[in-house]
Amino acid sequence: MNQRKLGILLSYLNIALHAVIGFLYVPILLHFIGKSEYGLYQLMGSLIAYFSIMDFGLSAAVIRFYAKYRALKDSIGMENILAISVRGYGAVTVLALAIGFICYGFLDVIFAGSMTVSEVAEAKQIFLLLLFNIVITLSTMVFRSVINAHERFFFLKGMETIQLVLQPVLVVLVLQRHPSAFSVAAVQTVLNLVLSGARVYYCFHDLHVKIHFHYWNHELFSEFKKLALSVFAVSLIDQVFWKTNQIILGIISGTAAVAVYSIASLIYMNYMALSTAISGVYLPHVTGMVARKEPISNLSELFIQIGRWQYYLLALVATGFIIFGKQFISLWAGPGFEDSYIITLLIILPFTVDLIQNIGLAIMQAMNRYDFRARIYFLTGVLNLLLAIPLGIKYGGIGCAVATGISMIVGNGFIMNWYYAKEIHLAIASFWRQIGRISLVTGVCLVIGYAANMYLLPQRGIGPFVLKTAMYTALYMVMIYVFAMNRTEREKIQATFRKLHIH
Repeated sequence: MNQRKLGILLSYLNIALHAVIGFLYVPILLHFIGKSEYGLYQLMGSLIAYFSIMDFGLSAAVIRFYAKYRALKDSIGMENILAISVRGYGAVTVLALAIGFICYGFLDVIFAGSMTVSEVAEAKQIFLLLLFNIVITLSTMVFRSVINAHERFFFLKGMETIQLVLQPVLVVLVLQRHPSAFSVAAVQTVLNLVLSGARVYYCFHDLHVKIHFHYWNHELFSEFKKLALSVFAVSLIDQVFWKTNQIILGIISGTAAVAVYSIASLIYMNYMALSTAISGVYLPHVTGMVARKEPISNLSELFIQIGRWQYYLLALVATGFIIFGKQFISLWAGPGFEDSYIITLLIILPFTVDLIQNIGLAIMQAMNRYDFRARIYFLTGVLNLLLAIPLGIKYGGIGCAVATGISMIVGNGFIMNWYYAKEIHLAIASFWRQIGRISLVTGVCLVIGYAANMYLLPQRGIGPFVLKTAMYTALYMVMIYVFAMNRTEREKIQATFRKLHIH
């Protein structure tokens, strides 16, 4: 099995682990530290997440250019681009620290109206710890990018698996003696420090990476800067979509409202991971295709092929959540989180359009045309912010989710599809015809599943929930295989079963 397929499988293993662990982990956290402390931890996490974008898009640029030189077997170029990148990461790490300390001084003012004095004091402690965590991440990010560019996904995703398993175990052990949001942040930071060190060791010991400055290339720097700043701009607006709503709610409504929105956030971030598990490993491959100047028809074929597989999976989760989401949230988080169901749906349904096309983002990065995405994403982010503040004040978390959903369907949906078709020349019309035919099958599954859940199997509880979701998954898989998949996709499924010796 090649590293790309292995990376996808490990990504899905991590997603499954994340879902299972999250199902157990969040109620345990709520039990140990309570709703307010959990909301405080999520609020500080949302605030500090802005510092993660201070990578300034360097990671994507390193992967793109390092993979390009690797495809061209240019070892001098590989060493040179890493030397330039290390200097860049050093600068942004210092900048992150400086801005972090400035923000730290204003936390009292920002949250004075919605938090108690003790909550503000603890928030400041958590903020400093998470800031240190970000510094660790930024200063070693270049090594993660190198491992990605070498397509060593077994190690890269394996480290993520270790973190997924170890972190909740260590957190629970620590919380038994020190039940606080600060303890959660401390465990997260220590584990990140250890795993970051392991990535650095792997790069030098196993990949034999060399970092050496050979020459200054102004044209290369211009291209590198263009891609890096474009990815940075998109990352900045990502925080508007995924974190600012929680900060708005924290300011106007307090930590309880943030906790409700955070439950929805955990669900839609896992939903996003289902898609990026596939597309996330394809940037080095797509960069190689572009470097070799393969025809656009090959890229269109890849775009449609990956999009179909992503849609099969996302449509299962989306329709399943429509049917069983209320029961899931009730079983998982308990009472008081009912709004999380509506918030989740308002975001994941329009978000699906973007997620089944995100291989297009890798194509744009490989072509170094990501600046258009940055400009459109900026405008849609501004739209989200302008809508989220008044809607959040009037309707709380649901209002913020409406703002995000509208913004995504306009920017990531209509405008990006126009660009893919007219400027990149991908076969968008063919893509949507195929997605439309698949949607007819998923629609039938949704109607059958919803009716069965409401009228034939209305029982509640963990046992009936697991049984019903398993039955719906089986129904969906059979319907998709028989009525939606094309011959090539069926042959891939059959080949996989033969390799597993399943008859």
